[in-house]
Amino acid sequence: MIYSEKIVKNSDSLIELLAAQCVDLEKLLALAREETRAAQQGNFESVLEIVTKRDEIGHRLEIFQQQIAELRGHLEDSAVGRALESDVSRRSLEIANLTIVQDHKTRLLLTDARTIAASEMANLERSNRGTNAYLREQTRGLSYNRNF
Repeated sequence: MIYSEKIVKNSDSLIELLAAQCVDLEKLLALAREETRAAQQGNFESVLEIVTKRDEIGHRLEIFQQQIAELRGHLEDSAVGRALESDVSRRSLEIANLTIVQDHKTRLLLTDARTIAASEMANLERSNRGTNAYLREQTRGLSYNRNF
């Protein structure tokens, strides 16, 4: 295979990989937005399901990165490879940054939910202690009497 044919073949493969990576990054962004909505609604089961889906996409993206790095090595000296890659790479970076921003929103929502849950648990514990103390005290005032 002559050099120009090799460049074309590797360029085509690189573009296919970059396009597939971009599609998965868009899916990841859509899931990140869905995760934020689920967190806003307090639907933590959905959040966990979405995290699992995102993890699967993350594994695929790691494989894409390995394959892309290998093809970049073959096209390193080629202006064609750099030109083909630039637009898709820019879009991929843009999507990744949007996903990071979305994840930050979700993290804040989940942190707030955790704080609220901890406060409610503390209130529940105080109520439980108070109720138990009241039920133990049978000799004072209007304490609970099991003979009623």
